[in-house]
Amino acid sequence: MKILVISRYENFIRHRSEAEIFIRLAELGVSVTIMTNPNSPFYDIFSRSGIKVVPHHPETRFSKKSILPIREELLRENYDILQLFNSKSIPAGIIASRGIDIKIVTYRGAKGPYWHDISAYFGHYHPRVNAIICLSSYVKSSIISQRVISSKKLHIIHKGVDISWFNPINQVVYDFQKSNQNCKIITCVAHLRPVKGIDFLIQAAKILSEDKDLHFVFIGRGTDDDNFHRKLSKLPNYERLHGIGEVDDIRPYIKACDIYVQPSISEGLAKTVIEAMAYSKPIIVTRCGGPEEIIHDDISGKVVPIKNAEAIANAIIDFINDMERAKLLGQSAKSHLLKYLTVEVTVDKIFKVYESLLMD
Repeated sequence: MKILVISRYENFIRHRSEAEIFIRLAELGVSVTIMTNPNSPFYDIFSRSGIKVVPHHPETRFSKKSILPIREELLRENYDILQLFNSKSIPAGIIASRGIDIKIVTYRGAKGPYWHDISAYFGHYHPRVNAIICLSSYVKSSIISQRVISSKKLHIIHKGVDISWFNPINQVVYDFQKSNQNCKIITCVAHLRPVKGIDFLIQAAKILSEDKDLHFVFIGRGTDDDNFHRKLSKLPNYERLHGIGEVDDIRPYIKACDIYVQPSISEGLAKTVIEAMAYSKPIIVTRCGGPEEIIHDDISGKVVPIKNAEAIANAIIDFINDMERAKLLGQSAKSHLLKYLTVEVTVDKIFKVYESLLMD
């Protein structure tokens, strides 16, 4: 089996779960070539694992500069599988493979695409695509609902982790902890987009503003902007609300929290929820799709309705009032991860998809 993978591997921590799939496949004897950005932190790691690395990633979807290096590589080697991971590599890879006998697999991590989006027919909905790896059942269902392609093309595979990646890691120590050793840290990691539901967690923080031990930490692109801080400044507990922006390594921040909250309105499956599971954190998620597939209400965390600040606030209060119970739920979440969300499980599933395509 010979696979060509095209994806961006720009951040060692953020992209490790995906990159590790192909490192493990190479260790199992699969011939893997990866096209990625030249400055990838995985460049040497891939090479040491016996993976051929081609320093190229499409910068646009349809330009000759993006497509030609892919086509040259496809013509140079006799690949069986072309695995495409993002919105630029998918159309560029499909166009580059024209006239070449190869199975094309794409990856979808969010709701959609939609039948009325013309660009989808140059991507996941293109007839050359043989299989789509869906990050969750929610993602698969959203594609099925469009009634464009057969459900037989869709395969649910979570991006698993290795528990060893999370220790030893020193947790971050915030300045506010030095003045209040009894404080409880509520953390949310998400880019500042409406679909992430951050406003509902802010409203929940306002509901809980009288509890002087509660500190809310917002991490992600946009959470250190002036506009975001102006929004927080209108709350009575502003000094206990912290927007710190995007960080390269999220692990010390998740390890430091007492409760992790994912307030999304729609979510394929937030990687940070899995990272919170790895640290046995009490977790609150909304019924937004993917997260509720791995966090089960009052078994491995709390699941609350979307767009409901009061429900989020009540879930936080329940955890704070019974931290022993909260910790047990966090331990249950970690047990679920160790059984179902490992790299080994992911590799086994994706290998079987590739194998089934080559048997057709």
